[in-house]
Amino acid sequence: MLLILLGSTGCRFSVDALQDVGPAGDADLAMPADGAVRSDPVDLGAPDDLTAPPVVQGDMAQDPCAGAPPPAAGAIGAQCVIGNPPTIDGDLSDWPQGSFLGMTSTTAAQAEGSWGGPLPDDEDSSARFAVRWDLTNLYVAVSITDDIRETPNAPPGLSDNDALEIFVDGNHDRTTSYGSDDWQLVYSADGQKAAARVSLVSWPTGAHEAWGGTSPSFTVEAAIPWSALGGSAAAPGRIVGFDLKLDDNDEKSKTTRDRDLVMYYVQPSGAGAPSCAAPYCRTDVFGAVQLQGR
Repeated sequence: MLLILLGSTGCRFSVDALQDVGPAGDADLAMPADGAVRSDPVDLGAPDDLTAPPVVQGDMAQDPCAGAPPPAAGAIGAQCVIGNPPTIDGDLSDWPQGSFLGMTSTTAAQAEGSWGGPLPDDEDSSARFAVRWDLTNLYVAVSITDDIRETPNAPPGLSDNDALEIFVDGNHDRTTSYGSDDWQLVYSADGQKAAARVSLVSWPTGAHEAWGGTSPSFTVEAAIPWSALGGSAAAPGRIVGFDLKLDDNDEKSKTTRDRDLVMYYVQPSGAGAPSCAAPYCRTDVFGAVQLQGR
C-alpha cells in the first residue's frame, strides 16, 4: 500500500490510502519518464505554524550554477551547463556562437613562424574557441580554419602536424613543472591524439573528444573530466589554468610545422629568463578559465 501526503500552505494535511498499483505503477512513481534522478524535499511534514510557508531543503534550494563571483582579472569565463551539457560529436552548433573567442595572429599572445599580412594569416591558420563546464567535465570547443591539410607525423611529433593543443592546470597552482593535475593534450587534424607532461603519458581516464568540420579546416570538441584535474569539486568561481596552441604545417610530408599560435603564453626574454618557459615545460605561464554561471 502506498501513502501520498498532501498539503498546502494554511491548510491541515490529510493522509489517504491508495490501493497498491503494482510493479508498473511503482516504477513510474520511483523514476520520471526521462530517467533523470531528482531530489525530493527532506521533510514534507507540516510545520508547527501552519501559516508558515513550506521550507525547500537540499539541492532544490539553489541552482548549482548560481553564485559565481565577478570574473577574475585576465580569466576567460566558462558557461555552466549543468543539466544540459554539449554533445561531444565534433558538431559545434549546440554551442552559443556569441561565446566564442577569436585566435588569430593579432589576438594571440604569441605568433611564431612564417607570417604575412593579417588576412592570409587567418586563412592559413586561425581559430575560434569556447569553454563550458558541468559537475563532470570541463568542455572545450575549437573551430580551426586552415587552407592546407598536412599531418605527416605520429606521436610524439603531433605538434608538427596541423594540430590543436589544449593545456590545463586543474589546481591553478602555477608551478614550474607538471603535476598530476596538469595536461598537454594534442589533437592532430587527422584524429590522432597524445597526452604529455613534458614526456608522453597515458590519455586522461574518462576524457573523450570528437573531430568534425570539412577538410582542410576542422573542429575539435573535448570533455576533460574533473577527476583528471585534481579531483576538486567544480563550482562557480573555480579557476583552472588554461592555454591553447594552434600548429600549422603547410608543406607536404614536411616533418616540422611552418607556424604556430599560442593564445595566452608570452615568451619571457632577457636576463633571468628560464631555458624553457613554454607551456609544454611549465604551468605558471598558462592563462586561466573561471567557472561562471548560466
